[in-house]
Amino acid sequence: SSGINAEYGGASGGTGTAGVQLAKALGAKDIIGVCSGRNAELVRSLGATEIIDYTKGSVTDYLLENGAVPEAKKFDIIYDCATNSGAGEDYYSSSMGLLKPGSRHGQYVAINGSPGFWIRAMTGIRVGANEHLFLMKRNTAEYQELGRIMDGLEGGEPIKPVIQDELPFNEEGLKQGFDLLKSRRAVGKIVFNMDM
Repeated sequence: SSGINAEYGGASGGTGTAGVQLAKALGAKDIIGVCSGRNAELVRSLGATEIIDYTKGSVTDYLLENGAVPEAKKFDIIYDCATNSGAGEDYYSSSMGLLKPGSRHGQYVAINGSPGFWIRAMTGIRVGANEHLFLMKRNTAEYQELGRIMDGLEGGEPIKPVIQDELPFNEEGLKQGFDLLKSRRAVGKIVFNMDM
């Protein structure tokens, strides 16, 4: 909602590009996209108000003032699309120190949680009140609301997927697609076309 300060790690990937657009559609005040400098303009065009180039330093380094991160710069939501995405990244610990304190604020949402994180989420066991793999309830009403947001709220722009490549659904296309995915250089989604 309005006034929310959100950080999106992995902002130029498939789930990051969707997350940035969702934050904009929901009226987030500050949307901080974390991506490489070469993807900054794309992420800005999707709604990010500020970019942190992770190749030049960490999010914590970017926010530091006099050796500490001021409370005013801490985030209401961190949407982490980069932790456990294939190259051994783990931004969980540093993210927890960048969240605003309190039960309503300071929500950490991971897309690629550790196996233990997934087991806890799927069985209903939670380690912390502010840690999530999903930030919505899994029921028809929530899915309908998400669909309404995706279609564009109050005359706003609909959420559009960013597609890196459309490849044939065959052995060569699958290999090419998964090689691109594992390279961690895909911008947006990789789509496999069943008719190609």
